[in-house]
Amino acid sequence: MRLSPVRAAFRVRAQIAERQALAAIDMAPLSDRDIEVDGRRAVKTSVFDLSIGRRSIGTAISLDAMTGDAAAVLDWLGVDGGAADFGDRIARVETWQRAIDGWSTSPPLTAGAHLGASWRLHAPLGQSDLAISVLIGDRWGPGRWDGSQGGLVAMGLNKQQSGWRLARGEELEALWLDAIRSGAGMLLDMEQRLRGFAGRARYFLESRRRPGRMGELLHFAMMRPYVTSAMVARQLGLTSAGAIKLLTIATEAGLLIERTGQASYRHYAIPVAPPSEVPRRSDDPFELSEPMGWD
Repeated sequence: MRLSPVRAAFRVRAQIAERQALAAIDMAPLSDRDIEVDGRRAVKTSVFDLSIGRRSIGTAISLDAMTGDAAAVLDWLGVDGGAADFGDRIARVETWQRAIDGWSTSPPLTAGAHLGASWRLHAPLGQSDLAISVLIGDRWGPGRWDGSQGGLVAMGLNKQQSGWRLARGEELEALWLDAIRSGAGMLLDMEQRLRGFAGRARYFLESRRRPGRMGELLHFAMMRPYVTSAMVARQLGLTSAGAIKLLTIATEAGLLIERTGQASYRHYAIPVAPPSEVPRRSDDPFELSEPMGWD
């Protein structure tokens, strides 16, 4: 089995896209400037991130705990255990858990839709319950197979109208499955675009007699929604002037796009649009417009 050559960058960018999709449903939009990627490629957000997914995206909770341990569910969602109404919230989550008991043996992808709908009906927290319902349904469905870090379904739902919020029965299942397919398609498309960029970058590096630190710069930029000269200087151990020169060369080669700012405050990004900004070319997420080149 041959793995994708851009798998590291893809995992980082997929988690960013999923975080932003869930934050949009939570009515707490997450900008690129709120995203932080540390040296271990772990995605975190700034203190300005007010969305419910801030702690839960990418954080594991067992399926048994989700359906049988109310305290574990609230801890997963980042609810303060010392809050005055914590006991009341425990009771409301337990009521929800009893209501979903019959879905635990159903096909997980469609059952996730009903778990989420039940959460919306009971609204145990009284805030952010809409986004939580999507997060829970995602964890029960694609999230159990590492197909999602918590926001794949949210990516698909953001492309739909708001009808899924009130849908029931087979209509809800159809909308939910379509959201899974759409979200998976957007991630597949992003992976394909990253591979295309990596191919162009490799061709550019091979064409230069002395590429210097260019390869390191491009690899660093692929892992982040944007970079600045200060970020590059710290990462590569360069002077500010050296970082600016390297960024300028990459920009002139079309491998980076200058987004905003002046001099050392300019932001640069690789020319790969996030999934939310890319229109789907087909209803079939597995129908790619380019061959799957792995070499």
